[in-house]
Amino acid sequence: MTLALMGWASTVSAQSSVVVVELYTSQGCSSCPPADEILTDIADRDDIIALGLHVDYWDYLGWKDKLAQHSFTERQARYNAIMKSRHRLVTPQMIFQGRDYVAGAKKREALEYIEMLSKMPEGAQLEIKKDGGSLRISLAPNAGSEQQADLHVVRYTEREEVAIKGGENRGKTIHYTNVVTEWATVAEWNGRDILNFSQSIDDDQRVAVIVQARGHGPILAARRLD
Repeated sequence: MTLALMGWASTVSAQSSVVVVELYTSQGCSSCPPADEILTDIADRDDIIALGLHVDYWDYLGWKDKLAQHSFTERQARYNAIMKSRHRLVTPQMIFQGRDYVAGAKKREALEYIEMLSKMPEGAQLEIKKDGGSLRISLAPNAGSEQQADLHVVRYTEREEVAIKGGENRGKTIHYTNVVTEWATVAEWNGRDILNFSQSIDDDQRVAVIVQARGHGPILAARRLD
């Protein structure tokens, strides 16, 4: 991994936002399959990065979610604290661009949030491209928007099929889309300087790059490499 301040990012143009949708879900939650289906329905849209983050706090109900990570539970809890949600932890829950949320499987509301947020200008200029075994990331500020931010590289699996043998969804086979396997904060950005970054990736990995305002704030820009 290398970090450098160079001029490459200066060629990136401003554009409408690619909206990051984080679905917090669990194999042990009987209310989650309809929300999992919504994520699948929107995942192929070019203006959306749809990510499924499996949490572990329903494992005690009789089925351990093998896709869950406790760090995703912690990420969801931080969101709810910042957004002053009446929910501390609930599934399913969709977080839109780190700004707003919908609890439950509510497709119409989800699409309304996506439409609204996609019209907002991005808070940073971001470009990614694959170069051999590396992912090259270029980041630059937009005029009038100089927020300190964290740079995240998110790895995910396009499809997972799970036969659930216990708990609330016992007997169901559920298809999951864009299951997050790793969410790594790889750099901090001061919001002013041009930043070029290189990250090693495997050929078969699906990757998203997310620039999020410091302190679990709004997502400023995002791109995916399929």
